[in-house]
Amino acid sequence: WERDLYVRNGKCFGVYELGKPVLYLSDPELIREVLVKDFHIFANRREFGAGSDHIIDRNIIQTRDSEWKRLRTGMSPTFTTGKLKRMTPLILECVDTMNDNIDKIIAKNNGQLSAPVDMKQITAAYVMEVVIQVAFGRKVSALIEPNNPIIVNARKMFSTSLVKFLTIMLAPNVAKTFKISPFDRKVTQFFRDLSLTLIDDRKRGLETGSPVKRADFLQLMLDSMRDNNEAIDGSDEYTDSKNAEKYREIQATDDMTDKSFTNDELISQCVLFLTVGYVSTANTLAMCLYSIAKHPDVQQKLYEEITKFMEQQSSADPYEAFHALKYMDAVIPETLRLFPSAIFLERVPNEDYELKGTGITIKKDHVVHIPTYAIHRDPDNFVDPEVFRPERFLSENIAHNPYTYLPFGAGPRNCIGMRLAQLEIKLALVNIFRRYVFYATEKPLELGVVVPGLMKPKSVDLRISKRF
Repeated sequence: WERDLYVRNGKCFGVYELGKPVLYLSDPELIREVLVKDFHIFANRREFGAGSDHIIDRNIIQTRDSEWKRLRTGMSPTFTTGKLKRMTPLILECVDTMNDNIDKIIAKNNGQLSAPVDMKQITAAYVMEVVIQVAFGRKVSALIEPNNPIIVNARKMFSTSLVKFLTIMLAPNVAKTFKISPFDRKVTQFFRDLSLTLIDDRKRGLETGSPVKRADFLQLMLDSMRDNNEAIDGSDEYTDSKNAEKYREIQATDDMTDKSFTNDELISQCVLFLTVGYVSTANTLAMCLYSIAKHPDVQQKLYEEITKFMEQQSSADPYEAFHALKYMDAVIPETLRLFPSAIFLERVPNEDYELKGTGITIKKDHVVHIPTYAIHRDPDNFVDPEVFRPERFLSENIAHNPYTYLPFGAGPRNCIGMRLAQLEIKLALVNIFRRYVFYATEKPLELGVVVPGLMKPKSVDLRISKRF
């Protein structure tokens, strides 16, 4: 429906949401003004369930102004090239598990072409395992252990009803008054307790002189805090739910430096991995497989590039080596153009703002809505926008305005986990297509949306055969 609004009304128009004006903005130069040039005015997003859950309130998507800046500054070192290299072996373990699961599916057909398989289930299991491994340092098998408490609670994160979602988004004051949370509080409490236990386990290891060094997100953030001379001040008595709030209050002291985190802030970022990070990456990987299977010529080119790469690859560092895959580096962004995980971006100004060259004044705290999905499919921005054509993203062919391609946002508040998501997808695709061939089925693709504005295919049915 956003595309219909876009086609009918142009690149700058207003609508009302329960009487409150929202400005839809699709002009790339005006988008640049909002996301980059005047970011100091548009640093914040629309509040989503603020005040309903103190864990959710503290994630980097929800926080605002100086609080957001402090979190972003402290988290950024976690996603450096060096840290991603440390995460790569953990991700490759999950890739091996995914391949084993695909082998079992093919084996059911005596090694021949499989029956249609919903690849969304396979990619969801893979990314779930990566996220839990990378965020919490726990190894699980989402398909083999469906009743594992971590798996059960992670899957509950997106059980929010449509009524609750619309109330939180369109009537935030009502949601705040009645403390309506976008997520089940029992679930966020489960991951809070798990995280506190892991933090204390690692602290005890340091105290006893037998630390277990891990490359997961939790450990990297703990290392980052320690590198900034910030100690985690906790003990066994605070690992239970009853005393967790006391633990948080002790951490939130006035003498913390700009880069320090409270434990709830640390936990909140891990929980964020299990929500936005899990759904968006799993769905993007599934849509990559769908798009490639629908275009056998693309699949063949990709296979040839991977085969040549594996024959010539001499580096012992897979992270560095995978940067040589130029065609794959075009396939992934073309998939994200057609199927962006977030179908829109939003910002709110902290003061009244006159939009350059339009005569429009955006009032303080009114929402600016950028319809990413519609922008990506605008023929003014991309030739034959409905066609899957990876070549348009080869370095020698790129011709689009950068503010017409926004799968990860833009400016200082772009997606902080972008490089990790791309790494998860690339490691999976390399190992999948060197072993398997995928075939499209007759079943049409159906797309839906889950909270908060993330695209989700209902199923991605493909057939699979093994190359060797």
